[in-house]
Amino acid sequence: MLDMLTHPAVSGLLVMTFFGALAYKLHFVDISGLISAFVVGFTIWYTGGVVSFVIILFFFMSAGLATKMKYKEKAKQNLAQEGKGKRSWKNVFGSGIIPMMFSVGIYVTGLLPELAAAGWPFLMFGGYIGAVATTSADTLASEIGVFSKSKPRLITNLRRKVPRGTIGAISLLGEGVALFAGLFIGVLALLFAILAPGFVPAVTTKEQLIVLVPLSVLTAFIGCNLDSLFGAALQNRFVCEICGAVTDKEFHCNYETKYVGGFKSFTNMHVNLGSSGMGATLGIILGAGLFVWILGGLFFWIVASSSS
Repeated sequence: MLDMLTHPAVSGLLVMTFFGALAYKLHFVDISGLISAFVVGFTIWYTGGVVSFVIILFFFMSAGLATKMKYKEKAKQNLAQEGKGKRSWKNVFGSGIIPMMFSVGIYVTGLLPELAAAGWPFLMFGGYIGAVATTSADTLASEIGVFSKSKPRLITNLRRKVPRGTIGAISLLGEGVALFAGLFIGVLALLFAILAPGFVPAVTTKEQLIVLVPLSVLTAFIGCNLDSLFGAALQNRFVCEICGAVTDKEFHCNYETKYVGGFKSFTNMHVNLGSSGMGATLGIILGAGLFVWILGGLFFWIVASSSS
């Protein structure tokens, strides 16, 4: 009986049933979001194991709580998540499909001796952390950053202040929250790797252990800002002629907005997919020890944007 309950397929079904019911009860997801979250969560539990699931669980639960945080106040300012804060399948897959793919990558590369010996499971784990850290940082920064006391600035021109809710806007509070999300995920992975290494078979050396936290923090910070950059440069944009906010909503301040730029078919879901993919790529690069290239690129962006 115990062997049956501890089998990944059975335990995964039980765990996802519990957390799925909890998320639906708390109104974090609608029916389509619940089904999608079940698929993503079960796949990650089965292929990536406990630690990968706990990391993605942090994202889903913290995102739900942050979305509900002062929801009525955000709704009055037209800054709240649509659907009363319930996320649909588009939101779930937009944030979860890339981590799910890398979780499968961890599983597959771990089964192949040559790839396992070459360290590919850790690179896949780095990509997984990068993807989840990016989506966590972006969501929490968006939901909590709107409460920043100072006006946000446009990521493509850090000297320019813009209204809250503007696509591509960033704030000090949001940046701080993004860093915290990355730090939390990194410390979580590190604690598992130290205290319960059997749950993190992808981490096999001290060098890999050392890079877990900086990898997570950097991918969270850079990936979150890449999301803002993709939004400012590519996402469909509408301007509210009442408050001046540049948004992805066709209605703002209870009035129809005016289309002003971006690709009409490039929505927030596509931005999330793109930034999650970039976060995963950064995770692989950092997992390979190429920190200098990432730090150099970050420094160049800050200098170029500040001088715009």
